[in-house]
Amino acid sequence: MSESKDSRPAFSLGALQAGAKSLRETEGPTSSAGAKGDDETEEMNATLVSLYEKYSGNLDDIFDDLGEDPGKAKKYPPKSAEVFARKYREGFYSYIKDEARAEAK
Repeated sequence: MSESKDSRPAFSLGALQAGAKSLRETEGPTSSAGAKGDDETEEMNATLVSLYEKYSGNLDDIFDDLGEDPGKAKKYPPKSAEVFARKYREGFYSYIKDEARAEAK
């Protein structure tokens, strides 16, 4: 059984291999201690860690101070001040998507 010319792919293996050889590895963004974003991140981490320590890890008090809902933090409690700071900064405890979904209904 032979295939018609129309059912063949529009590219050849040789062309793919030649194209693959021309690809180059790129480096992602590098972190440098002097970058402005890093300074802001470190400052935010320090602020969140001190807030966590100020309330001895009491999530209700922490989130009252932040003016936010502690629901997700209570469901997935952080093991340390550093973990809390990282997860909070990354939006792990945020309900923004849930609120937008509710407004769309």
